[in-house]
Amino acid sequence: MNDLRYAARQLLKTPGFSAVAVLTLALGIGANTALFTVINAVLLRSLPVKNPDELVQVIVSAGASGPNYAFSYPFYERLRDGGRSLSGLFAAGGVGLKDRLMVTNGDNASIEFVRAQAVSGNFFSVLGVPAMLGRTFADADDRPGNPQAFAVLSHGYWQRRFGGDGSVVGKAITFDDVPFTIVGITPPGFFGFQPGDNPELWWPLQMAPQMDRDPSGQRLKEGTSWLRLMGRRSAGVELRQTEAELALIYQRYRDEFAASRAAKWSADLRERYFAQKLQVLPGHAGWTNLRNQFRQPLLILMAVVAAVLLIVCANVAGLLLARAAARQREFSIRSALGAGRLRVIRQLLSESLLLAALGGLLGFLFAQGGTRLLQFVMGLQSDPISLSLAPDVRVLLFTTAATLLTGLLFGLAPAFSSSRVDLASALKGTAGNGAGSAAGQRSLQAIVVTQVGLSLMLLVGAGLFLRTLRHLKGLDAGFNRENVILFNIDFVERPDTARWTAFDKELLARLEALPGVRAASLFNWGFLSGNSWTDAVVAEGYQPDPGEDLECAGTAVGRRFFETFGMPLVSGRNFGAPDERPIASTNATAPRTALINQAMASRYFGKANPLGRRFYFRHRPEKLFEIVGVVPDAKYRSLREPSRPAFYVPFFQEDRGSEATFALRTSAHPRATMASLASAVREVDCSVRVRDLRTMNDVVNDSVRQERLIAQLGGFFSGFALALACLGLYGVLSFAVVQRTREIGVRVALGAQRRDVLSLVIAQGLKVALIGSLLGLVGALAATRFVSSLLYGVTPTDPTTFAGVPLLLIVVALLASWLPARRAANVDPMEALRYE
Repeated sequence: MNDLRYAARQLLKTPGFSAVAVLTLALGIGANTALFTVINAVLLRSLPVKNPDELVQVIVSAGASGPNYAFSYPFYERLRDGGRSLSGLFAAGGVGLKDRLMVTNGDNASIEFVRAQAVSGNFFSVLGVPAMLGRTFADADDRPGNPQAFAVLSHGYWQRRFGGDGSVVGKAITFDDVPFTIVGITPPGFFGFQPGDNPELWWPLQMAPQMDRDPSGQRLKEGTSWLRLMGRRSAGVELRQTEAELALIYQRYRDEFAASRAAKWSADLRERYFAQKLQVLPGHAGWTNLRNQFRQPLLILMAVVAAVLLIVCANVAGLLLARAAARQREFSIRSALGAGRLRVIRQLLSESLLLAALGGLLGFLFAQGGTRLLQFVMGLQSDPISLSLAPDVRVLLFTTAATLLTGLLFGLAPAFSSSRVDLASALKGTAGNGAGSAAGQRSLQAIVVTQVGLSLMLLVGAGLFLRTLRHLKGLDAGFNRENVILFNIDFVERPDTARWTAFDKELLARLEALPGVRAASLFNWGFLSGNSWTDAVVAEGYQPDPGEDLECAGTAVGRRFFETFGMPLVSGRNFGAPDERPIASTNATAPRTALINQAMASRYFGKANPLGRRFYFRHRPEKLFEIVGVVPDAKYRSLREPSRPAFYVPFFQEDRGSEATFALRTSAHPRATMASLASAVREVDCSVRVRDLRTMNDVVNDSVRQERLIAQLGGFFSGFALALACLGLYGVLSFAVVQRTREIGVRVALGAQRRDVLSLVIAQGLKVALIGSLLGLVGALAATRFVSSLLYGVTPTDPTTFAGVPLLLIVVALLASWLPARRAANVDPMEALRYE
């Protein structure tokens, strides 16, 4: 306690130094805490279920195309029944965003949209979650062919919709036009296994045929992959044992499935299929798309802010060394009075830890604002139940550990250096210890070299990601993204095909009549939407190579689709009214029209004219499409992917009765038109609501969210690191000028010119900057290879970046060296010769 009181008094003697050190530490610790808070929420926080560490997630690694999380129901059954290393395995579909729920109360009925999820009957038992009220599902509720139409509600929805009424159990509801009975309420805090999605209602997945209006139950058959699988390890079973057993079951299933598709698969498709491997991963944190989307960017940024914290430590260590030089006489007197070296070290470490504690406390406060900034940049929707960004015990422990480690990192070197006191020399005023000695000067320079090297590494990485982002955003995506509005609609009551088609056509007419709308259309799968329709396409007269991959992307579009997206025809014609006449599904041989992109035209027809030629799907050769036009290539799933062969068919040519996305091109900024869309939709049908209103620019920007996150935050932290490095260089040179005042006076008295003194100090600064730059370049060459997969249009050793960043750093170092050099050049020789 005495040490802390003495340390506090010493820091109060130099309030300017203390304030700068605490603020610098607060920024470094705060940045690390803010980023760790997000990592904790997205990657680390365990599910609120029984023994979450026993949970495992089943995926299939699919090579370059990334992991596959979706499985068929028959495959789920095979794993569930064959795996002995698991005490249970459940399956669950995605969380619906627009399912309708009707509650009847006497003669009144209220309808609203809920978030719902289909789950297997053992979902709650595997997670170990009992009902708070009523019961959860049992295996008998999810019997194949004869499921029970039961529903379980979340606690939050029960409170919001039913006011916590206990009599709701046993109540009949109509969910998505299918009758259900509520059998239970989940406990507070339970949100399923997908943080951020938060279902409000769960239903047995064997009810899928009724929900889909599909008596054949296609969603439950082989070849339809839509389920995510999670299980619980049996007691005493290790993760590797579970993976080995399930991988063996997967291999047998894979061989059987491939054999059943042998006649339909190309050799290339077969090779890709057999390259897949089943993996079992820890499932304690559940499954969320946010984790897959942001894992790598967050870990990269965590490395960046950790490097920034090291630079902060080096900066404060340099300040402490300089401060210690001015306290050499104090340390000498204390040593003369009997204080041992360990006593001095303990005192100096107390001061360092007090500085760190103050910086950590202020940094924790800064982190709250930093977390909100990260949330905004990442587009995260914080949720107090499943995706809370509020600090918890883990965040507090991280901040405490970071504070202690920081205090030791920047405090040890100055403490050991300052505690080495030559008592006789110090008391005579000729001490050569501390920062003022040659050894102290070398220590300070080494600290600055470290800062410069780390700063250069960060700047190179930020430069590569900034260039990647610029390349992606400036890329010609094949369509004009400006002034395009997209939106979807929700029906309160599911319409039949005829009503759905009539609504779509009437709404299109209303949209085209809106002021400022140049064109309007609709489509099923949009550019960069994350969804796609692919099919194996064969053109008449085309002989595919053995094993050739014939997959092409497909989109059903309205008449003015290409005008709406600014895609001019390359040749042929656009779709017209005759192309949209419905063709009944029973009339398989009726003529159909299609447009194709240039990539598909080149692939199947080379330099020949594709107009009038026909193609068909390999699994339905009787369904022919005549090519009537060619359009430019466009990016479908990602800006990074090469343009793939694609075809477009008229939206109303088939009996669709399916959801569409509407698109409008406006003549001015879309904001004014967006405000009038809801009323235009209600004029057509007052029971329909608009959802997912966005612009095409929003879609494009969202597709490069990872790159934007790293570029923006990496650039900010790199700039901060550069500022700290330059501040450190300025401090070292200023201290050197003060220490060498007498030497400089002698040089000037002996005839040294102003430019000689300027050159002396600037050369010292440039030497430090050059050494740091060289070390930083070596480190950057090694580090950038780990992020090469996230780069686009630029190599990990991009010459422009690797030449430009050191040049920028040298220029900034010159500016940082100029002020101390000018001060040295203005030294009065007479005053300098009297300087002690």
